[in-house]
Amino acid sequence: ESAIATWPDDSEVEPQLLVAANQALRENQAMEQSKLSYGPKKSRTCDIVACPLTVDNKLVAVVSVMMSTRSESQRHVVLRILTWGGQWIKTLIEQVVANRQKNQIFSLTLATMVLRHSCARVAAIEMANRLADQFGCERVSIGFRQGLPIRLKALSHVTSFDSRTQLVRRIEAAMEESVDQVSIIVLPDVSESKTIINRAHCELAGQEGCGVISTHPLPGRHGFIGAITFERESSKPFNEQELALCQSLVQFIGPTLELKQLEERSLWTKGGEDLLRLTGGVFGKSYLKIKVTLALMTMLVIAASVIDGRYQVTAPASVESSIRQVLVASQNGYVKESFLQAGDRVEKDQLMALLDDRHLQLELRKWQSEHNKIEKVYQEALAKHDRIELGIQSAQLQQIDAELLLVKEQIAQTEVRSPFDGVVISGDLTQSLGAPVEIGQTLYEIAPLDRYQVVLEVDDHNMAGVKPGNSGKLIIAALPNESFSVSIDQVIPIAISKEKRNYFRIEASLAEHSSELLPGMRGVAKIDIGEEKLLWIWTHALVDRMKLWFWSVGF
Repeated sequence: ESAIATWPDDSEVEPQLLVAANQALRENQAMEQSKLSYGPKKSRTCDIVACPLTVDNKLVAVVSVMMSTRSESQRHVVLRILTWGGQWIKTLIEQVVANRQKNQIFSLTLATMVLRHSCARVAAIEMANRLADQFGCERVSIGFRQGLPIRLKALSHVTSFDSRTQLVRRIEAAMEESVDQVSIIVLPDVSESKTIINRAHCELAGQEGCGVISTHPLPGRHGFIGAITFERESSKPFNEQELALCQSLVQFIGPTLELKQLEERSLWTKGGEDLLRLTGGVFGKSYLKIKVTLALMTMLVIAASVIDGRYQVTAPASVESSIRQVLVASQNGYVKESFLQAGDRVEKDQLMALLDDRHLQLELRKWQSEHNKIEKVYQEALAKHDRIELGIQSAQLQQIDAELLLVKEQIAQTEVRSPFDGVVISGDLTQSLGAPVEIGQTLYEIAPLDRYQVVLEVDDHNMAGVKPGNSGKLIIAALPNESFSVSIDQVIPIAISKEKRNYFRIEASLAEHSSELLPGMRGVAKIDIGEEKLLWIWTHALVDRMKLWFWSVGF
């Protein structure tokens, strides 16, 4: 525990005093300590006695005393004196309790008096009289707010007054000065606070002769309803206890006076205030964030229902070649070598793969040998001028030449070459070396580099308004920083069901060629449909689905 009072006033509390006081507090009995060292370098000695003080068998305080070294009997005398001093504490506490009860009774009397009167002004006059008598004031004034200004309603010991007099206006100015600063203003200002403006109070004190003034704002349910001004002679300044009592009374009687004022309102006033309270619930400060949010949402909906926007249909898209060249096996055989695979670029007449031609080479040698043989017989017949034999051998030579031409053509067809510049879309024979191929079997697919089309997968819910001629933009996932202009060429009128969604295949052309595009690239396309209201653009998908669902369940 800490000390609440020391003597001498400006001295520091010795630790030994606090230790002794805490020990007496814990044990709830007096204690003595003799010949204790204290001070600088423990060069001094003293005795300490600590005595609990009780009132009605309740511990209220502990007194700890440090004194020069004394005998045991002398320390006992000191303890006895401290015990007798406890009676003074008891008397002081009883006085405090009595004063508190007296103030409570006075507060209840004021409240009862206010409620007993039918008129708030009469109640305020009687309250001013009682407060003036209670605090020995020359004058007590009570004023109420009427809009922004405060108007004086009651002066102590005065039944009526002229509101146009200088006195009344100075009192009202002092009240407004206190309420505007939301603070109690006391003159003379013992705190010497420079943050409080008291010009109106100084003018009131200088003109009316009362040098001591205290003004307290009257609190109500929603702010201050007025103020009370206490005025005394210069020889009777307010002490702290009186100011605290004044403030407690003001806090108590303010709501009581407000209640009396509310009871005196006319029906029109009550109706108007109820209307203001109702509209205040909508436009007031309570739940401000929610109200601002709702207001902004309402404004957004209204604006969206009148402002036009560009309606666009978004759909997945992929780049495909508009022309595909399929390279097939022209004969039965086996894969000998493969030089390219899907994704590789090729040039015209570039060798892509080779088929095994060993059997064809043997066939070629066979027919070449047969050709040489017949050629020799032909030369002999020519030397003999045998026309019949020449005709026979000439025919056989032509037949063999045809067979040779056929074999050479078949050997040439074992070379798979690109028909134009492009890119390999599909086909990879590097994993099939030595594998047999049949005539007509697909080996590669090639697409040109400058002839692409875009295929869109438009959801069936968004097909309304999509037609040839619509334009839009395409962004490829691999090229997110570039957009490409597209135009719809054809709508395939057949729905495709895939991956739990139904969509239509839409073919579109690119407005300009880009060397960065490759077949198989995927992205997102947005097709311009036309101008619609923003609200319809944002909500039509949900509304259409809800309509379909309600229709499906029978509504």
